[in-house]
Amino acid sequence: MQMLRTVVGALLRGATSAGSWAALACLCLSQVAWAQGTNTSILVDPPFITLGLMQPRDTVTRSFRLSNLTDNPITITSVVPTCTCTTVDASGKVIPPKGSIEIPLTMKVAASTGVKSAAVTLTFSDRSAPITLQMQGEIAYAVRSNCVDVIENKRVPYINVFDDPQRSPSVAPPPLVGEMKVSCTDGRPFRVLSVMGKPPQFIGWDAASGEPLTAYDIAYDFQGIPCERMPPYLIIETDHPLAPVIDMRVRHACTKIAPQLPFAEYRANLGLLRVGVPMPFEFELKRAQGWTVTGVQSKDPRVEVKFVGQRSDSEGAMVSLVATATAASGAAEILLAPVTMTARDPSGNVRSSDFWVYAKVLPAAAPPPTQVPLPKPGS
Repeated sequence: MQMLRTVVGALLRGATSAGSWAALACLCLSQVAWAQGTNTSILVDPPFITLGLMQPRDTVTRSFRLSNLTDNPITITSVVPTCTCTTVDASGKVIPPKGSIEIPLTMKVAASTGVKSAAVTLTFSDRSAPITLQMQGEIAYAVRSNCVDVIENKRVPYINVFDDPQRSPSVAPPPLVGEMKVSCTDGRPFRVLSVMGKPPQFIGWDAASGEPLTAYDIAYDFQGIPCERMPPYLIIETDHPLAPVIDMRVRHACTKIAPQLPFAEYRANLGLLRVGVPMPFEFELKRAQGWTVTGVQSKDPRVEVKFVGQRSDSEGAMVSLVATATAASGAAEILLAPVTMTARDPSGNVRSSDFWVYAKVLPAAAPPPTQVPLPKPGS
């Protein structure tokens, strides 16, 4: 990339001969051909931005520099983002001859964890090939968990206790007992307070006398749990101010998810939820062009969830909701509640599916939690 910047600088300063100009242009374009296609008028630096780790529901902005390699001004005639999570103010901007401008691209980070991309395609007045600006990062809470899947023999962000009915008799089923690792992503020591509202079973660490760590090994045991009580997620409570609760998916025959709606995820982390205080949140539908959400209904009397509205684009829909905890014991408690969403598909059929919301519920009279500002991952 340093060589690329040097070449661009030479181009913008002006080459002394047609031959040197052509050589520089060829070298420059060869460095970015994979991102530029056949565009010979505009150069992007960088063509792709890696964001690293991002906090859920964060907002991330990065800038791309567009350089005009021609002797004429070029106007950005259209801007097409890939989803409603991406915003950019570039339409109508002019790139001066042999000059450059910066284009900030902003992504609203989803609540779900995993890899997230944001992209926008630009077209230009000189009819050169469109250019796509793209950035990508991993959405992760300040605390994350994983364990070893004995079937796949690798670390995964879920607990696999699913006994496949097609399993060969020569292959042992996944064990119902094991251990998971819970660790932070920002290097700050923390404590695991509970797993599904119960004291964690630490391995090799004494909760009574040990100093806080940056990672813990914790045992799990699903033996003897009836099917109707098998949790779809383990909810892990911590004292980390950026991760009061996180989840760990439990893959089991009794927790299989077969949604009738195109959910982008199957649960929503509400963090800290105070009784009587509404908590707005969003839930994403993928490939949902033409879908219309008509309502939601909580199946747990401890929390009420209301449908507010939705906004859609060609890729999907972002559904706005509000959750309100309606009751809690005298102390904080862990909530994992199913919520039914109902929507009409493009053909007019009405369908319903469940997703889950989880939170640490605080009594209405409880003092506000201490929120210590921490550095963001990757900063």
